[in-house]
Amino acid sequence: MTVSAQEPPTKKLKVQDWAGHTLNIAHAVVYKEEGRNLAAIAGGQLQVLEGIGPKSEVVLEALGLETVKDLATYKFFLIARAIKTLAATEKERPTDSVMNIDNALVKDYETKSLTELLDAPLSAMEGLTEKADVFLETLGVKSIGDMASFKYAHWAEAICQLAPYEELNTKEERKIEKELKKLA
Repeated sequence: MTVSAQEPPTKKLKVQDWAGHTLNIAHAVVYKEEGRNLAAIAGGQLQVLEGIGPKSEVVLEALGLETVKDLATYKFFLIARAIKTLAATEKERPTDSVMNIDNALVKDYETKSLTELLDAPLSAMEGLTEKADVFLETLGVKSIGDMASFKYAHWAEAICQLAPYEELNTKEERKIEKELKKLA
């Protein structure tokens, strides 16, 4: 008897329902996670991401990040990414402008341009300390610009963004659901 013949019928059916699909994120997740759905990966521990080993995990957990979703929604990644995105639009500031992000920055960095902030240490962001600078430097994240480009955060964000669009029910399960709705 082959291994696939020993699998329960529902497991075989699920694989068959997506047999022609080629979508994968093999380089972003560890091998044992490659066959899981995006929603499960999003809710999984950080070590499901390829390259997040025990050392990286300790650093990220010290920052309060435990799951892929935690990293995807990490406040300081989102702020850094926004700064980097908008830095590309900067030009000379009008003298009457009141635009600022003072609540996101420590006092010494409030007057800096977005472009200048990209080279600033992470502790320039309100809520991160020099201890966070030291922790994150072990992951190659030395500045706000580095945080904005942190590939693991980008992978986590992309996984979490796409997860709600994933179909989790087989064709048969969807058919039954449709029939039940008709009866209700």
